[in-house]
Amino acid sequence: MTVPSAPSATTSPSPARPEFGAGATSNTVDVLGSALHYVESGSGDPIVFLHGNPTSSYLWRGVFSRLQGKGRLLALDLIGFGESGKPDIEYSLEDHQRFVDAWFDALDLRNVTLVAQDYGAAFGITWARTHPDRVAGLVIAEPVLRPIRSDDLPAEFVALRAEVLKPGVGEQIILEENRFVTGLLPGAVLNGLTDDDLAVYTAPFPTPESRRPVLVFPRALPVDAEPQTTVDFLAANEDWLRTSTIPKALYTFEPGFLLTPEIVDWVRDNVANIEIRALGAGGHYVQEDSPAEIAEAVAAFVSERGRQ
Repeated sequence: MTVPSAPSATTSPSPARPEFGAGATSNTVDVLGSALHYVESGSGDPIVFLHGNPTSSYLWRGVFSRLQGKGRLLALDLIGFGESGKPDIEYSLEDHQRFVDAWFDALDLRNVTLVAQDYGAAFGITWARTHPDRVAGLVIAEPVLRPIRSDDLPAEFVALRAEVLKPGVGEQIILEENRFVTGLLPGAVLNGLTDDDLAVYTAPFPTPESRRPVLVFPRALPVDAEPQTTVDFLAANEDWLRTSTIPKALYTFEPGFLLTPEIVDWVRDNVANIEIRALGAGGHYVQEDSPAEIAEAVAAFVSERGRQ
C-alpha cells in the first residue's frame, strides 16, 4: 500500500515520562496520515535516538535519562512500534524511511546528533546521507549495516529465521505466538528483562494483526546477501559512509549479535572519520545491558564535537 507523500504536521503533548528522567514528556506528531510518538526533554542541539525491532523508544530510557542537560533529547517510536500509529501499510524499509524523514521534517530538526541501533541505524544513516547539512554526528551500535553471513550468527537464530521466512510459519511464530517480543527480545539481553519492562515492550502488540510490523524486519534482515531489496537499501549508504567527514562512532559490545568481526573490520577500513570504541558487555539490546557506558560515551562524543 502506498504511503502518502507529504506530511501534514500537528503536535500535541502527552504525560510525563519519569523513566526517561525529570522533565521528559511523551509527544505525538501527525505525519503521512498517522501519528508518530516520541519522548522529548531539554533544549539545545538535538540528540535523536532511533530503535529497531521489536522495541520502542523505551529501549533508550537508561541512556536518555543519563544524558539530561546535554541537549534536546528526542527518542522516536518507529511507525507501528511503541505508541506510534499502526496504519495499513506494508512496513517495508522504504515505508519506515518515509515516516522517519517526515518526522525530522515536521520537527524541523537540525544540527542533529543521531544515536541509533538495529534497523534504527539503517534509517538514521539513510536520513543523514540524504540530509547531510542537518547532521552534526552519528553514533551506531549493533546496527543493521551490511549483509551478514549466516555462519556468523547464533545457530538458534538462523534456524528460527529460516522458519520465519516460510509463508504461514512466520505468521504463526510472530503474529500468533508473539515469540519475537516475548522470547527473542529478553533472550538477547544478557541478564534478561524484568516482568515490568517486558510488559512495556509487549503492550504495543496485543493482537496478531498489531504484530505485523515485527514480522517484516526479520524477513528483511540481510543474511547471505538476501533479500536483495535490503542489500540495495543498505548499499546506497556505503559511498556516503566512505566520504562523509561528519564525525561518527561505532560502539562494540561482547558478545554482541549483529555486529560481527567482519563488519567491524569493514567499518574500520572503509568508513571515514569514525571512532570504534569497545564499551563492554552487551547482547543485541545493548541499551538494556550497558546504558551507563553508552551514555558516558555519547556525552563524550557530543562534547568533543562541540570543541571541533
